[in-house]
Amino acid sequence: MPVPLRLKGQGASPGYARGTAHVPPRARAPSTATVSSGKDRERLLLAVDNAVSALRSLAEGSDLESAAILEFQIEMLRDPAILEPSLARIREGESAAFAWASAMDDYIRGFEAADDEHIRAHGGDMLDIKNQVLRSLNGEAPPDFPRGSVFVGRDIAPSVFLAHDWTGGGAVVLEGGSVASHVAILARSRGVPMVVGVGDVTIDHGTELFVHGDEGYVHGVDDADETPAVYTLTEPDSSQKQDEPSEACETADGVAVTLRANIDHPNELRGLSPRLFDGIGLLRTEYLFPTSAELADEERQEHIYRETLIWAQGRPVTIRLFDFGADKPLPGTQVDLSSYLGLRGIRLLLARPELLRTQARALMRAAPAGRLRVLVPMVTSPAEVEETARIFTEEAATLSERRIDHAISPLGIMVEVPAAALMPEAFRQATFFSFGTNDLAQYIGAAARDSAEVSHLHEASREATLRLLRHTVPLALATGKPVSICGDLTADPSALPDLLACGFREFSMAPARMPLVRKTLSGLNTGGGKARG
Repeated sequence: MPVPLRLKGQGASPGYARGTAHVPPRARAPSTATVSSGKDRERLLLAVDNAVSALRSLAEGSDLESAAILEFQIEMLRDPAILEPSLARIREGESAAFAWASAMDDYIRGFEAADDEHIRAHGGDMLDIKNQVLRSLNGEAPPDFPRGSVFVGRDIAPSVFLAHDWTGGGAVVLEGGSVASHVAILARSRGVPMVVGVGDVTIDHGTELFVHGDEGYVHGVDDADETPAVYTLTEPDSSQKQDEPSEACETADGVAVTLRANIDHPNELRGLSPRLFDGIGLLRTEYLFPTSAELADEERQEHIYRETLIWAQGRPVTIRLFDFGADKPLPGTQVDLSSYLGLRGIRLLLARPELLRTQARALMRAAPAGRLRVLVPMVTSPAEVEETARIFTEEAATLSERRIDHAISPLGIMVEVPAAALMPEAFRQATFFSFGTNDLAQYIGAAARDSAEVSHLHEASREATLRLLRHTVPLALATGKPVSICGDLTADPSALPDLLACGFREFSMAPARMPLVRKTLSGLNTGGGKARG
């Protein structure tokens, strides 16, 4: 009797999927032959140019976060320090392909040997760069695989991930990889289940797999007969056709539940009808302006905010103030992981009030175009909300003096610091609460969510977070103010019963996760129990 296929790795992107394994062939070694025509230098430079052009084309059709990752690769390809070792090898008689592969392998080993996980994670980008140039040298087309299949390999290149059509479902299973890698970030933003670190195993091409992106395991489908049917719902729901409105989301006992979208840029809304969900629950503004000049451009900010409000056609749009700090540095600065507990979010904005004042004016100028709500991140003290409101009031007076049309919108807080979560009633000036479970769990467990070294603590943090929510959500609801939740938990079917039982009725998540969440909620009662029948 064959041994059941059961693999355990680390969940890098939540969700569940079934599909046929696609195992790409191992890359062939480049030829060591020299070319007597002496054209290797020119061939390599042309191949690099072609790779840059392909990345630019891919970036043009991508959202801002994806485009930033591709721009990182372009910068690497344009860096003379990356290219020079290959050119030196060519001068010594090696072929263009062998020279490039050998030099890049040295770079990749350097990244993979780094102590910092975020630096190690960039090894995947360097491998992607290496292979793109090699394909260009060999005249090969970029690799792809069938829609709805499960990619299984040592790693998956960010460019391959972005070029693939994930609308048919599917998942990613990697022998190595990292939860902090660029491709893991992309998977989470697109709702693609992903498991990393399953080890050096043999999975036959065409094997039917079940992937559990939350718990980090991979089973053969024959071994997952007990798996709930809802786990297979990663394919797009037919109710999401763009010319049809979605049905209202209700629990099995008939209680209405609000589903809103999390986005990083209005470009993500292209091709989507606002009727598909109940507005925008979170627009992250720190990804919108990659340079200091754009950050200071009040008119550009207003344009982007207004564009989102107009798209929503009167539905609520929650725009979060800049949440710079930690792994989201200000333009022109470096990542500072120590700022997870330092100047981040509203703390940084109040320390740099010129940033907050510019954004406040831009938001108030855009507000008449729709139903805007403003969300304050990383709040610890009621005084921070009061100071933020004071700055908005002062800037509103400035706009009035300039006779510029504007409106002051409701100001709410992101509940992601335990001190705020334990005493929501103290925030009298906040008009709504949005629980951010990603950071809340991170701070409760004192374990960075993107660190593989402390990944074994994440589950303990999750259970502690749910216990805290059971305590504090009723306190927030008792204020009579709207209460919502965003973060990875909202897209996790196994967490939804607990979240309903806590009292949540407003959920915000990536649009790709909504069919799964809608289906799960429809089978649950408001107390969190499964409906009979």
